[in-house]
Amino acid sequence: MKKERKTGIKRVASAAIAIIMICAAVLTTAGCTGSKKDPDLKLPRTNVAPAPLKTQPEPADNGAEVVYTVNGTISSNMVVQRNAYFNVFGRSDNPGGVIYGEFMGEKRYGTVDKDGGWEIRFSSHEATKEPQTLKIYPKNGEVNEFTDILVGDVWVVSGQSNAELVYGFAQVRTPDYSKEIKKEDNIRIYTQTRQSVLDAMEAGKVDVTKPQEEVIGAGTHWDKTSIATVQPFSALGYYFAKELSKTVDVPLGIIEAASGGSTLHELMPVDIAAELGFVTGPTVPPGGFYNTLIHPFTRNKITGMIFYQGESECAGAQYTVYARNLKRTVSGYRHAWGLCFPFINIQLSSHGIEGESYWPELPLLRAAQFDAYKMMVNSYIVTAMDQGFQIGDPDWAHPYYKFELGRRAAKIAAYVVYGQGDEAHSLAPEPDQIKWNKDNSIEITFKNVGDGIKLVTGDGVQGLWASDEYGDKMYCEVEIVDGHTIRIIPTRDPVAVSYGIFADGSAEKANIASSDGIPMPAFMIKR
Repeated sequence: MKKERKTGIKRVASAAIAIIMICAAVLTTAGCTGSKKDPDLKLPRTNVAPAPLKTQPEPADNGAEVVYTVNGTISSNMVVQRNAYFNVFGRSDNPGGVIYGEFMGEKRYGTVDKDGGWEIRFSSHEATKEPQTLKIYPKNGEVNEFTDILVGDVWVVSGQSNAELVYGFAQVRTPDYSKEIKKEDNIRIYTQTRQSVLDAMEAGKVDVTKPQEEVIGAGTHWDKTSIATVQPFSALGYYFAKELSKTVDVPLGIIEAASGGSTLHELMPVDIAAELGFVTGPTVPPGGFYNTLIHPFTRNKITGMIFYQGESECAGAQYTVYARNLKRTVSGYRHAWGLCFPFINIQLSSHGIEGESYWPELPLLRAAQFDAYKMMVNSYIVTAMDQGFQIGDPDWAHPYYKFELGRRAAKIAAYVVYGQGDEAHSLAPEPDQIKWNKDNSIEITFKNVGDGIKLVTGDGVQGLWASDEYGDKMYCEVEIVDGHTIRIIPTRDPVAVSYGIFADGSAEKANIASSDGIPMPAFMIKR
């Protein structure tokens, strides 16, 4: 299998290899915080309370009956993003009709436009665990009342099947965790499914080539957390929220916007997919799952995103452009929300033996994910390769060990958004400086190692070596110099230094972690 993988990789055109060289060059520059030309740098990094809304003039309301709907992203039990305007919107067949709203002591209105859309904007508020009520009504027509609304922080979990994997499957690996699920928790979840999009497409009810205003799927709404509501929800998303809630006293809303088997260009904004040259998708047209699962939520702010995607790019040398494409995708998301929010990416896990034939370039895709992380501002990475398939598991493609990934992501969020802990003890270890010596030895100084480098298994370093341009090992000796530095001594001139660039990234084969036990992600950095 290794021979087949290497042969396939070496057929990649020299232009594609050049892209990797460019990415590697980015890694060696000081700071790695993005170019001044990066459009994301022009966006705010956090939600800051906007200016107070001006008093509205008296509406021109003739009292005629208004028939209307409220958008499905708005419901009882929701979490409204704090420090941001709250936009309530929907549709009506009565242009010119006036619709009123009341929320947290404020009364405002919106007028139905000529295209049938309406919106009411409410002032921003600080976080509150006190349940609030939203009331929407015309002078003459139906009154809608949404109850038990909290104000806090909203997160999105997106990606493909390992982001979509439901808690009902993963709970077998954390059987006691279900006892912690309570309706009284200040966690609210919004479940969407890939299948609802496909069903709507088949029925001719949605044009997935265009960004959708309304959510897809009848009856989708916000839920409190209970065994019944959490079991069909993203395991990664729930574990993240629950672990974060243990240290953060702010209501948390989690929107699931993942789609099993999706390629990146099915999840990226449609204009970016077109810009990058994508014309078809394996399941939906380019941007189709963004248009249906993500775009409807962009009219209200969020706090950040958890992302777990990439298996579908693990063949056909797609890894050569993945870092660039992911960066463009995230930039598209950020501009849609008008916020350079924290992007926490889950690096690909390890899988059963079948994975080596289905996804032969998975190790190199991991390296591309690390490259993307270094290319983006306000970006973070979570190692997953040690939480992969184990002998006896029923599913080689979908490891059930999502608890630890959620916990690691929550630790990052607690530091980045809520100021808990510090960088050295919260983020994953990574190379800080690499010294390529004249005697061919390589000295790597690592950061984010807490109180120092820790080997989670064994007595010697595993998985880190001098390599060729495909990550394949050159014979070398590896020694720990001190708590922050490792020296590699190869027998010949090294081309790159690699870590975890192989299919099985279990702790026995890739064993470097921080003193807190946070494992180092896979990477390949060229000389």
